[in-house]
Amino acid sequence: MAAMPSVRNNCYLVCLFGALLATASPLSGQQLTSGHVKDAIHKGVAYIKSQQSPNGSWGTGRNRVGTTAICTLALINAGVPTNDPAVRRGINVLKKNINSHVYTVSLKAQVYAAADPKKYRRQLQKAANYLIAAQLPSGMWTYSKLPKAAARRRRMGDNSNTQFALLGLHQASAAGIAIKLDVWRRSKKHFCDSQNFDGGWGYTPGANSYGSMTTAGLASLYICGQRLMTGRKIFRKGAYPDCGKYARDPFIAKALEWLGTNFSVKQNTGGSNSWKYYYLYGLERAGMISGQQFFGRHDWYRTGAAELVRLQGRNGNWSNRSNIYNSAFALLFLAKGNRPVLFQKLQWDDSPAKWNRNLHDLENLTGFIGEKLGKASTWQSVRLDVPLEQLRMSPVLLITGHEFPKFTPKEIEKLRKFTQTGGTLLFEACCGSKAFAKGFRKFAAKVFPNLPLQPLRKSHPVFSSFYELEDTYGLLGLDSGCRTSVFFSPNALSCLWELETIPKFSDKALELGTNIAAYATGREQLRDKLDVVELPATETKNPTDATAEIPRGAIRIARLVHDGDYNTDPQAMVNLAGLLRKNAKIDVVSRTRHLRPSDKAIYEYPIVFMTGHYAFELSDKDIENLREYLSKGGVLIASNCCGRDEFDKSFRAMTKQLFPKEKLTPLGDDHPIYTGKTGVEIGEVKFRPILAKQLKARGTNTPPLEALNLDKRSVILYSKYDWCCALEGDHPFSCKGYTDKTGQKLAMSIFLYAISY
Repeated sequence: MAAMPSVRNNCYLVCLFGALLATASPLSGQQLTSGHVKDAIHKGVAYIKSQQSPNGSWGTGRNRVGTTAICTLALINAGVPTNDPAVRRGINVLKKNINSHVYTVSLKAQVYAAADPKKYRRQLQKAANYLIAAQLPSGMWTYSKLPKAAARRRRMGDNSNTQFALLGLHQASAAGIAIKLDVWRRSKKHFCDSQNFDGGWGYTPGANSYGSMTTAGLASLYICGQRLMTGRKIFRKGAYPDCGKYARDPFIAKALEWLGTNFSVKQNTGGSNSWKYYYLYGLERAGMISGQQFFGRHDWYRTGAAELVRLQGRNGNWSNRSNIYNSAFALLFLAKGNRPVLFQKLQWDDSPAKWNRNLHDLENLTGFIGEKLGKASTWQSVRLDVPLEQLRMSPVLLITGHEFPKFTPKEIEKLRKFTQTGGTLLFEACCGSKAFAKGFRKFAAKVFPNLPLQPLRKSHPVFSSFYELEDTYGLLGLDSGCRTSVFFSPNALSCLWELETIPKFSDKALELGTNIAAYATGREQLRDKLDVVELPATETKNPTDATAEIPRGAIRIARLVHDGDYNTDPQAMVNLAGLLRKNAKIDVVSRTRHLRPSDKAIYEYPIVFMTGHYAFELSDKDIENLREYLSKGGVLIASNCCGRDEFDKSFRAMTKQLFPKEKLTPLGDDHPIYTGKTGVEIGEVKFRPILAKQLKARGTNTPPLEALNLDKRSVILYSKYDWCCALEGDHPFSCKGYTDKTGQKLAMSIFLYAISY
């Protein structure tokens, strides 16, 4: 916030926002991790709760209601339930006080919207009414609502009150409160007209640019732009006529340039050394609303979070007791900014008009999803020149436009590895663009030649992963292993996410977007933004190439070839080898050799692995050679990919052909694979959601593994439910198997048993 105007008796802001006092934390100098952030949030929540008065308020005197609002808002965004006594008492204080002062009313609106917009709709409507009535003809706001005559005379407000008013109205509008378009139009005009030549804003028009007011101006332009575009509600014949119009907004571009050039988390950049926490709160808001991970070359959240973790005091505060709102600002930055990134939008061209035609599509979609998939999530834009780990920060990468991107060979390989390591690509022909659709089909045929692009049937799990959808919306996909790793929508989705309220269309599109997210995540818990992404290894050479040098004493595993889809989950054995080396200190060759049972080279491998989705049969020669291999000391380990009935029936028929007098029998509870004698403690066995739903159980004490024994030696070890998905790291929704943690431990224990007993 800028140097403030002279203090007036009714200058509420001076009471609400004070000077900066902070104590350095012992974490200074350490590399920031998600654990550090979570610990800081936990301590911050405890501190703010400890400062609440018995009557439910925070602060004293004239600033009591506003401080109560910002503290309550911080607790809710930090994950404190709305039925928590501290939150409940805080909301009661807000409800009992009349609406006065723009800052206070805006914060109250944000609290009601964050807590429960349906329950507090009446209070939210009153707050919105106050803010609408308080807007000046200039599109600005000042500290409080002026009488009509004074409001008509006075055109000057300030950008701080204005951005807070817009934030409150933005949340009210998102909750369904009707706001006239003129409100947004006047404020947008104000920020466009008052932007300084350097791209920033000051406290009032004409004042020098600095950080907190530039983030205010940037966030306000995004908010006004979104509400104005949504308010037009034009969608004809599968297209949005105004699509992409504000992708070229020069005011937004200049503001982003200013922030990139003047970026700092040490101070309210641009000449002011005060209002630091208020500035960081604005930085978070601008970053989240715009979807920017970087301002210039600066990762705003990582650097800002590191600074706040460093500055947190031992008792969890970021300021003294009288300035508790600074702690609330810090907590809001850490909690909101560290939300899981559910979607990333690919910035495939320097011009936003090509890759970002709908600025608020993913903002609206993630807002619609809310906590449906476990916790509130966010989105951001990303380029392909970032490391793969950063690309895999989110499970879904959206690639959209009216024309198809021209990817380089290096970028194509990055996208291929994105899917191989568990990511899901979502291509969308914006406004149903024929040019984009044509380009995508050529891309798919070239990059994924072995994966046929085909329309998804109504029975595909993506149409029931969260909502039960009747319309497939023309969605197409490429299947890899147990999952569809590439989705393509030839029809408009992002336009309808942007517009939100087109009858008969928007709800359908938002629900489909939710289902795609649920399918891509497997309904499993999302990682926070700063959680480390561990990528599984990928096979880069021909899987049948066995010319590479084998380390002395290394264990080799062959994949058994059959006439079904034998190479599902192609990275499973590669990743298992890495787990065994890391956790059991056993050298296992990563690159798997693919052999038919009739191949004499099978005797070079003590273990062969088998999987698949569909029915299969082995030739008489294959059966004879596999029988001989197993009788002479070899071991066959098999996992039923996705838990499909077709493979299960074929596998059981194969075992009867191999050894007619023997049969698969369940392992006893005291088997070494279960008890930890292999060196792996499996612990509680947990099922993936789709299997848990089928079995009506979240898990079991011991997994239903089976073995076929010859002379008291297990020559076949079989799992009717899939543990390969756990090794792929892609969280496939349709995999009837074990969670990642259980499946990985189970796979290691099975293989360690096979080589040790």
